[in-house]
Formats: sequence, structure tokens, C-alpha cells
Amino acid sequence: METLKNIYIINGQNFICNLKEPSLEKLIETFLNKTIMSQSNIAVAVNNKVVEKRNWKKKKIYFKDRVEIVAPFFGG
Repeated sequence: METLKNIYIINGQNFICNLKEPSLEKLIETFLNKTIMSQSNIAVAVNNKVVEKRNWKKKKIYFKDRVEIVAPFFGG
């Protein structure tokens, strides 16, 4: 049986995974390859609208959605 692969757009690049209509939280975890810690400092926007961390579990992501994940960094 062939594994289902879906393509999502994350940070402007195609991201292929086997999640079908995932929540934003699951997609981020898969993309970052780890469980999201409550203290992690990342911000996420879907289709140019920021999604608060408390809403990641219930936010569904569809194939044409554009997801941007950003994290603060030091330096300049």
C-alpha cells in the first residue's frame, strides 16, 4: 500500500508529509520534527494572518494555505 503524501507551503517552500488536513499544531510539529513546547518562541501566520498559539490545535490547514513560521534570533 502506498503512503499518502501531501504538499503544504511552509516558509515559501513545498513541504511534503503524510498528514491529511492536519491541524496547524501537527503540521508545525512535523515540519520542525519535534513536539512543540509551550515555552517555544515561534510565531505562525496562515495566509498572512497570525494564529495565536492557543488556537493551533483547532486551526485546520488545507493544501493551498501558506504557512509562515518565524522565530526570534539574536545578532545584527
